[in-house]
Amino acid sequence: MSGAAASRRTWPAQLAGAALAFQALFAMTSFGRWLRPEYGAIAALLLLVAAGGARWRALARHPLAWLVLAFVVYAVLQAAYVAQLAPGVPVAKHLSANAEPVRVGVFACAIGAWLADRPRYMPHLLGLMVVGFALAALACAPWRELGAVVAGSLRLRFRYAENIVGEYAAIGLLLLTLYAASTPLRGRAAKAAALGLAALLLLACLLYAQSRAAWLAAGLIPLVAVAHQRAVTARWRRPAAVAAAAAVFAVAAVLCVGYTLVARRFAGGEALAEALAHGGLATLPPSSASVRLQLAALGLHAWQAHPLLGSGLYGIGPMIAASGIRIADYVPPHLHNAYLQAAVGLGGIGAALLLAAFGVLVRELVLARRAGEVGAALYWALLGSLGIVLVVNAFDFLLWRFDYLRAPLEILLGCCFALSLRRRGAGPAAGAA
Repeated sequence: MSGAAASRRTWPAQLAGAALAFQALFAMTSFGRWLRPEYGAIAALLLLVAAGGARWRALARHPLAWLVLAFVVYAVLQAAYVAQLAPGVPVAKHLSANAEPVRVGVFACAIGAWLADRPRYMPHLLGLMVVGFALAALACAPWRELGAVVAGSLRLRFRYAENIVGEYAAIGLLLLTLYAASTPLRGRAAKAAALGLAALLLLACLLYAQSRAAWLAAGLIPLVAVAHQRAVTARWRRPAAVAAAAAVFAVAAVLCVGYTLVARRFAGGEALAEALAHGGLATLPPSSASVRLQLAALGLHAWQAHPLLGSGLYGIGPMIAASGIRIADYVPPHLHNAYLQAAVGLGGIGAALLLAAFGVLVRELVLARRAGEVGAALYWALLGSLGIVLVVNAFDFLLWRFDYLRAPLEILLGCCFALSLRRRGAGPAAGAA
């Protein structure tokens, strides 16, 4: 009987582990059909509902679960409110738009509940994310137009936007750097060569995606590497020197290979700064930078009209289209700033709930590190990856619009939630429901 009972306890966890592996492998891809990453999160959530027991009691004791519940209630009520502002749009469309951030919170809770008693899975899930992105690069790269990509006339994309390629390449480089720093490579030429080839692939993706926000976010990589080495060796000068030398070498190599490309992406900066100083932004020809400033002004004006309850996530796209902001035939579908997008769409109350949930998880990650529940490599991998997401989303909106945007964030936040459950005593013992 004890063996049968143990089998009944472990089979849901084994299936959940397979579901999370599926989600991680396809988290940074957009293959579609049966390979959508969110199918893994849905399976993990359904298995959690079926498992019940101590995992549900641990969820009920955690503040994140109550914050997610509060946001769900707010999302429903806010959708009903904004439907009255625009009678021509049914409330179902507003509910569908508000459901996107709800999915991130719910699935992160489900992922964390399963990982709480299996912390060894977390580094593997992060590794599978990088492997999946490499597969997407090899399978979806525009090989026939590679010359245009290298020349800079065509930005690199893998069935999703170029800025997403840059963000995921930066996260992949960060994870690869921390793995190389925490794994002995002496005498393992094959592994070192594989890591080197993977790094070259990710660097190429980062460069040719031509995402300035991703280039900026990649500046966190040497800082995180130094912080990790300092945590491991209790010294910082030598790691800092090595990281600085590697960063200088990488920048020099990038400039040698793609100087023209980089210079073109930053061209017009002086004219833009002069126009801002003299209030002549309207006289500039449309560009990605000038359009972002126009979107920021539009979003700020829209938020001031409904500061607490917002005007609805669904209504932002039509608002931009009606404003006439565009570059040639391209009409931005969002405000190109995730924080402004959340404030305008969800209002100050909804944005505050999201900020509180994120703050709780980051604080719990720091406390878990202090309590010894997480090693230095995993701690800095999670913190650094979230840092890259924060930087990139200051210039774009890459949080929850599609499942391949939600899936990596759900895994990162789910790992933080799992470490929080372990720190609070809901780890292996309590999690073996």
